[in-house]
Amino acid sequence: MISFINKFMSIFPTITASYIREKWQHAGFQKYFQNMGWAFSGKIFSLILSFFVGALVARYLGPEKYGVLNYALSFVTIFAFLSSFGIDNILVRDLIKNKEQNENIISTSFVLKLIGGVLVILISTISSFIFNDSYTTLLIFIYSLHLLFASLSVLDSYFQSILKYKYGFIGQFISVILVSIFKLILIYNKFGTGWFILAIVFDTLISSFILYLIFKNKHGKLKLHFDKQLAKKMLSDSWPFILTGAFFLIYTKIDQIMIGQMIDTASLGIYSVGVKLAEVWYFIPTIICGVLFPSIVNSKTTNNELYKERIKKLLFLIIGVSFSVAFFEFIFAKHLVSFIFGSAYLSSVVVLRIYTWAGIMISIIMVAQQYLTIENKTKLIMFSSLIGAITNIILNLIFIPKFGILGASYATLISYALIPVIFWSNLKITTKINTANGKGN
Repeated sequence: MISFINKFMSIFPTITASYIREKWQHAGFQKYFQNMGWAFSGKIFSLILSFFVGALVARYLGPEKYGVLNYALSFVTIFAFLSSFGIDNILVRDLIKNKEQNENIISTSFVLKLIGGVLVILISTISSFIFNDSYTTLLIFIYSLHLLFASLSVLDSYFQSILKYKYGFIGQFISVILVSIFKLILIYNKFGTGWFILAIVFDTLISSFILYLIFKNKHGKLKLHFDKQLAKKMLSDSWPFILTGAFFLIYTKIDQIMIGQMIDTASLGIYSVGVKLAEVWYFIPTIICGVLFPSIVNSKTTNNELYKERIKKLLFLIIGVSFSVAFFEFIFAKHLVSFIFGSAYLSSVVVLRIYTWAGIMISIIMVAQQYLTIENKTKLIMFSSLIGAITNIILNLIFIPKFGILGASYATLISYALIPVIFWSNLKITTKINTANGKGN
């Protein structure tokens, strides 16, 4: 442990007043610092407000109804990989590399995502008719409608590519405030579960509409045209991410679907609280990776050694942050659950104490996937996600009947931990083969 800490600290320079002054005066540092600030501000504000309002919703609904709500959300999410056709994973990269085609890329991506949204609405609703009752199916249909509005997220990808994170912050800021007020009104007037799902749809609608207004003001109307050749190329590049997205959503959401089917919705409500608390900080590695991704892509084309150094620093930073948060949640799990969600959810403490360690694996996976995306090794991401999904399903089938929601927590932790092992093993083998063939790195 001590050697790991020493290694972690050795990758950073000695922090002195002159060092801080030098870096602060650097234009590139200020640019990324400002965007990191906007990104964190938007996420932290929306997270804190929506999380605590969500906790009030959980307290109001109780474990059973809250379980029904989360079951509906998870059911749609299982199919959500089809809504983007995997292009979200390459969109920022393509917008940075092909700036002269940005208008064409944005428009074509929007149409693709709109088609995908309609497809998911149909598939999730029809599937629900087979597996669930009519009320749950109605909730699933209502929630799936948010994917139509989510197609405008291509505009957020564009703003990220030009390092204008503040526009995404504005959209989040306004939508979270309005939707939080709406949820509080629903609680005060004792509305049912369906209205809270409708509120989530409104959240996506409002934030997307604001992004469109900003884009229209800065660049004019979004021109709707569809470039078939560009769409074919994008789908050709992104198809591994379609399957990767499917496998990823399976091994992140299938546990909640299986608990709802194999146990009951009250148990799912308890489990969902532990999961939400364990995942509440995932925005931190997501933002760090998202903000630094453009600089890593640029360094790949200009300086390979700088590129490797930035990847290494990003990985150690992510591990350090995720371990610190996981340790904090493990120690204070009971206090967090009791204070935020109330005594009705105290059974989720054990779920949180297990599930929180999965965050370290998720953080490593985020960095690894960015690296593999830059290196055009997307098939490895797809393969590892497939193995993780299969492992999670098998372990849940074994563990849930024996250990209940505790078993689902262990199944998820094990399946998450398997992914970095697959990445590392494959890259190590590939490096040895390349070295033996005289290709080097």
